[in-house]
Amino acid sequence: MQRIFFLIFILVLTLHASFSEDKLKVIIMGKVAKYVVWQKKEKKEKNFYITIIDNPFGTLPKEIYKDKKINNKPIILNFIKNIQELKHTDMLFIPKSQASQLQNIIHTIKGQGIFTVSDIKGFAQKKGMLQLYFVSRKIKLKINLDAVKKEHLNIRSTLLRIAKVIKEKDEI
Repeated sequence: MQRIFFLIFILVLTLHASFSEDKLKVIIMGKVAKYVVWQKKEKKEKNFYITIIDNPFGTLPKEIYKDKKINNKPIILNFIKNIQELKHTDMLFIPKSQASQLQNIIHTIKGQGIFTVSDIKGFAQKKGMLQLYFVSRKIKLKINLDAVKKEHLNIRSTLLRIAKVIKEKDEI
């Protein structure tokens, strides 16, 4: 009986920890966007678009970003199954489930000024822009500054100070 209780307890803790990490990832996307400058984007754009491929977060993005704004623009969430469905976006989240498609995704969106975010291990070294990862249950950021600049984006120094910044010469 104690063994079953212990297993249920561990399962609940695991689910809670997973939920908390997912929630932090979704929140961080919006927070980071406030420190990114899209040089090529038209100022007339009325909305801020966040697209998530193969959504691993369930309803969290809708709950967190309901009635919220980024840079004084209402947030529009798009959920797609694969990169071929992408129409327009400012920020693209690529989950771990898309790791095998990562190079295809990066190649497909090249030159469109899309800020890429992922929790895929080694994402920043593979020409992704912002990698989210956890160390001792704390969220960490890794930014590939060269990938950001190639898409004519800028990141404010405030964000760069709290992230690990890599450049192409640092890549594997």
